[in-house]
Amino acid sequence: MAVKKVKFKLQGHEKFALREGWVNKALIIIPDAPEVFLRKDATDMFGIGSNMVKSLRYWMRAFGLTIEKRSAGVELTERGKLIAKYDPYLEDPFTLWIMHSYISKNKEEATTWFMYFNHCDADELKKSEIEAILLREVKKYVAGQNFSEKSLSNDVDVLLNMYSKNKEKSDPEDKGISPFSQLALIKNIDGKYIKNHPNKKSLSEMIVLYELILMSKDSEGVSIEKAVYGENGLANIYNLTSVMANDYFDRLDAAGYIHVNRTAGLDMIYFMQKKQELNILEDYYKNR
Repeated sequence: MAVKKVKFKLQGHEKFALREGWVNKALIIIPDAPEVFLRKDATDMFGIGSNMVKSLRYWMRAFGLTIEKRSAGVELTERGKLIAKYDPYLEDPFTLWIMHSYISKNKEEATTWFMYFNHCDADELKKSEIEAILLREVKKYVAGQNFSEKSLSNDVDVLLNMYSKNKEKSDPEDKGISPFSQLALIKNIDGKYIKNHPNKKSLSEMIVLYELILMSKDSEGVSIEKAVYGENGLANIYNLTSVMANDYFDRLDAAGYIHVNRTAGLDMIYFMQKKQELNILEDYYKNR
């Protein structure tokens, strides 16, 4: 029986990490010029080189901010429209966390990001060790389909550069630094990449509520086990410990968003007033 092909993508970014100011330009330009990425003057409109334009087109899609409309170009998703309206300059860490949430689960368009955050469990690794783990995981996922190991290596380079700051090379005036380094999820110390726990001041409890809504789909609740340790769970995507995650659950319970039931070994989270995930985003932006 033929193995069903899965969708995957490596190195859609032309070897460029997302840079400061790129998303802002795209959020402003795309609503009035959805065909911008197809235009000959796209480099002038964005103020970047042609390969960077291709990279930006990929990043907007990988972060769930645009959808492709074939010959008509691209348009902003509902998520993209909300960010364009409330935080187009990505000044609020909340927005970066929402974008991180999307790409780290985007198995089809950002396969390496998905594999790194969901299947690279060790907290302290050299780049070569990360590559070896991800090579194994991608091979398992694509089930015999061909892919370039060099592209995977380039993905790992971009991912690590995007999320981490190397003190020896970091320059505060360098516009090439990715805004995602602000999240401080990965630290580079002496050639080893260490997964960090997020800063509580940076990671709003509304991000955790957003994740719980996504996990629960059509059900009335979600188990604490799944919420913390499941695929795309809080431990994988945000590097939260069980203690940290339960602290967020308790804060959301106290605020009336959820009810946490730990009696009789149930360990379940139920929603007091279940909203759509995009409503969570808009509520946050309106009330911050």
